[in-house]
Formats: sequence, C-alpha cells, structure tokens
Amino acid sequence: MKQLLKFGLILAIICLVATLVLAVTYEVTKPKIEEQQRLEEEAALRLVLPEAGSFTKKQLDGIEYYEAIKGGTTIGYCVKAVANGYGGYIYMIVGIDLAGTIEGIEILQHQETPGLGSKIKEVRPGEKEPWFLKQFKGKAASGIELRKNIDSITGATISSKAVTDCARKTIDTFMTEMKK
Repeated sequence: MKQLLKFGLILAIICLVATLVLAVTYEVTKPKIEEQQRLEEEAALRLVLPEAGSFTKKQLDGIEYYEAIKGGTTIGYCVKAVANGYGGYIYMIVGIDLAGTIEGIEILQHQETPGLGSKIKEVRPGEKEPWFLKQFKGKAASGIELRKNIDSITGATISSKAVTDCARKTIDTFMTEMKK
C-alpha cells in the first residue's frame, strides 16, 4: 500500500511539473504567435486590396472588417469570414469594392486535409496565386455559386463549398448591414 501511494505521489508531481512547463511555454509564446497572426492578416489585406494605402479596423453588427482607404477615400472593404470546412474552420479575408464585387480572397488559416481540401490555397506551377481563389475575382459576391460560376476542387467539394458559401453569405450580410 505504501508503495502504491509513493508511485501515485511521484506521478502527481510529474503531472504537476508537466502542466507548469506547458503553462509557462504557452504564456511565453502567446505574444509571439499573436504578433505573427497580425502580420499575416496585414499581408492578406494587402493581397486582397493592393491598391489601398491604409486599412482601418472596424466592426459592424458582429462582423469584423477593414475599411480600405486610398488618398482619404474609402475604396473597398476587407471582411473577415469563418467557414466550416471538412477538417475544421477556414479563416479568410474577402476583399470587395464598394459595390460588393470580390477583389480577392485570402485564406488565413485552415485544417483541411493535406492534398485534398488544402488545395484551396494551392498555387499551380508558373502561377502567382491560388487557382481556386483566383476564380472569385471580379464576381459579385451575391452571385457566386459552386458549379455555376465557381469550379470545385476535385475530391474536396466540402472545402470548395465552404469557402464559396461563406464568402457569399458573409458579404451579403455585410452589404445589407452597410446599407442600413
């Protein structure tokens, strides 16, 4: 019985030390991770609306967005959106002009299956941007639909549909709220 208590106490101490190490590691790395995410988001803004000189972060009825400004005039919006894909959430930024036409989409983070759903960010050889996301450019957000004017990724229909539906619904909701 004494030996069982001794082993139990040793195991408890090991668990406590491991928990403390994980907690300290989390606290030390958290600011660095947040800064990296901020830099990635800033780069995504510049990709979806490259003509903007600056971006002002705002919120409208629960929707986070950035107002894209050039020469003191608003030229568009970068709206943050979250889709529910096959492997988890897909975080993205959708850049639109003032009329709601998509200027670009950038995927910030996803957990889609490597080699299938991850192709939402795949850049083909000789190209500079993801082929799947490129097909959204110049289309009215309210009119985008998978298999109608957006080609899906073979073997990754759920991921393709998640990005397409999320972009359409988020921008439609955003534009409706902006008109109020």
